[in-house]
This record gives sequence, structure tokens and C-alpha cells, in this order.
Amino acid sequence: MNKKQINGRRMRYSLHFLFVLLILFCLFPLSCAQDSIFYDISIEPEPKDPLIPGSPTNMAVVRNRLYVGTRMGNRIYCYSNVTGNLGWSSFPIPSGSLGELATDGNDLYVLVFPTGEPLESSLLSRYNISSNSWDLNYSVSGYSIQSLYGAGGKIFAGAQQSSNRQSFAILIYDSINLNILKTGTSFLTGAAQSASGEIFLGTAGSGIFSYNQGTLGSNSVTGTQDANIVGLTDVEGAIVAVDGDGVVYSNATGNFSRIITGVSYTGALCVWRDRNSGWRPSLLLMGVRGRGSRHGYQEMILNNGMPSWDIRSPGDANPTSVRSQAKYAASLGTHPVMSILQVPDASAGGPLNYYSYAGDPEWEPPIFASTSKNGLWSYRNGEWNAEE
Repeated sequence: MNKKQINGRRMRYSLHFLFVLLILFCLFPLSCAQDSIFYDISIEPEPKDPLIPGSPTNMAVVRNRLYVGTRMGNRIYCYSNVTGNLGWSSFPIPSGSLGELATDGNDLYVLVFPTGEPLESSLLSRYNISSNSWDLNYSVSGYSIQSLYGAGGKIFAGAQQSSNRQSFAILIYDSINLNILKTGTSFLTGAAQSASGEIFLGTAGSGIFSYNQGTLGSNSVTGTQDANIVGLTDVEGAIVAVDGDGVVYSNATGNFSRIITGVSYTGALCVWRDRNSGWRPSLLLMGVRGRGSRHGYQEMILNNGMPSWDIRSPGDANPTSVRSQAKYAASLGTHPVMSILQVPDASAGGPLNYYSYAGDPEWEPPIFASTSKNGLWSYRNGEWNAEE
């Protein structure tokens, strides 16, 4: 074999070796991705059948009871310790199907669609907790009630005009009647009271309005004009609001300011209290609707109980509401969260006495989350799963 043939064979061997290395290099990330997929499957909690199926409503806490139902269902579920046994019970609505829940701090108010068709007829019904009975019904002629919120001991409702589906009104229940507070506005999407007693009302397209001393402002508050608000809440007296286009609003420093996160928020918001800091407010949990299978919620860091612009995913760093980021991502993180609530202590009107669990260092109060279509979920014993 001459020198030219030897060099040619060496070149072929070198090219062959490089080709093999290239194939292995391409397969390596695929192998890692498969390992990641298999790992995610291996840690995913075994799915349970939810006690409250379908699309649960928002949650209302009043007089040491937590209430929730299924949208367009006919039963309301109550999580309480009234009989000495902490757990769930249920009772039917008078007729029709269920919309949303709210409280004035004393009783439960429920949006009911008597015929089962939201645009045909609607009622604001009161469930008297003292007598465990339905005792009042309200409606407004010419309008269909479509949303319900409680703030500052008052009940607010969003209504759609029957003759013009593009026109909405804000209603208020004054303990005697259900009255129109404002017409020609956008759909009401939330209500929350600030530390000063001022109540802020969010709308889907007209921004945030201020209700103070019996008067609703004629214009949206500065910094929120035309905002498409999907939810708002109070955080230690400050107001935080979110819209469906990835904008977060806060008046923690005075007037409303905002940041753009690029995440589509659902309007689900709740303050999370950390056992490690003596149950002080540490996070604001914020429901999101992502792309593909990436949903769940985000965590806003609270600095000394007040809102910040520090927003991250559960499990990224302490404090956090989950023990395992991977378990969260493989379970609740695959579902849009429409309502979320850490079960409050009895001192805050909830059904639990936190300090009765002081001897169990692993105990945390449950977090309940209403998913878009997979029932009510709960965070217990370090993992998210459907609430049984």
C-alpha cells in the first residue's frame, strides 16, 4: 500500500470518527430531555378524583367557614370545623345553577341563574348562616347579573344590560336593596378595600374605580385608564391588580404604578403566610394561564408584608409556597388556576386554629385552588393534588 492510499484511509477513518461524534452529540440533548420527561412522570403525584369537580367557583370565607361550589352546578360545599370535625359538607342552592360567591362578613351571597341560562335570568340570593336557610333574593330589571364580589362589608355585582350586551353596570347591595351604582362601564371583575377604607373596583376595559364614602368616582383612578383588569385584592391595605395581558398594578407607594411581566393572569390572587416568619404575609400567589401545559401560579415577594415587583415561579427560592418545584410543575403547574386561597386561621375568620398544630413542625395550612376544568385542588403534605 503506497503512501497516498494510507493517507486516504486515515482520512476516511477520521471522517467516520467525526461523524460518530456528531451523532452522539446530537443524541445527547435528546437523551437528557427524555430523562427529564421520565423524571417528571416519576414524581408526578397519582391523580385523585376531585370532591368538587369541573370548574369550581371562587371561594368565600365567612364566620369560620369556607364556601365553594361548581360553576353551573347546584350545590355549595362548606369546609368547616363547626361540628368539631374539620371537613367538607354540602347543601343545594334553591333552584337553577350557580355563578359566583361573595360575603359581607356576616352571610353568604350567591349568584344564581334560575333557568340555568345566565343571560335569561339571574338572582342575588342570600344564605343566612345563622339559620342555615335561604332568605332573600334580589334582581335588577333590564340587567343580567354576571359577577359578584364582597369588600368592606358591602356586596358589589357586575351586570350586563339585557337590551345591549355591550353595555355593563356596577350594582351595590346596601343591606336593603340591590341598586345600580354606575352604568355604561365595562364588566366588573373585582373589589378590594384599602387600609384607608377606600374600596377599589376593577373592570375589564375601563380600569379601576374608587368607591369612597358612598360615592363612586366618575373616572378610573390615575394610572389605570382603560386597563383590562381580571382581578384585584388587598395586601396589608395596599391594592394589587392584574390584567390578562401580563400587567401588574399596585398602589403600594401611593398612586397606581405598573410593570409588564408578559404573563397572562387569570385574576386568582391570595396572600400566603409563612410559618417560618410567624405567619406574617410573605407572598402573593397569582394565578396564570400559560401556553401548552405551563400554567399554575406565580409568587410575588412581599417586603414587610407590602407588594414588590419581585415575581417568580413557585420553588425558585425561599420563601416559597411549595417544597418541590418539580412536583408542583408536574401537578398543579399544568392547570390554569382561576381562584386560590390559603385557608385562614380562625382569628382571620377561617376554619383552622394554626397554633393547635404547633407541635407538628411539618404542618402547613392547606391551599385550595380552583382549576379551569379539573376541579378543586389542594396543597397538603408537600404536594398538589385534587381535593378529595
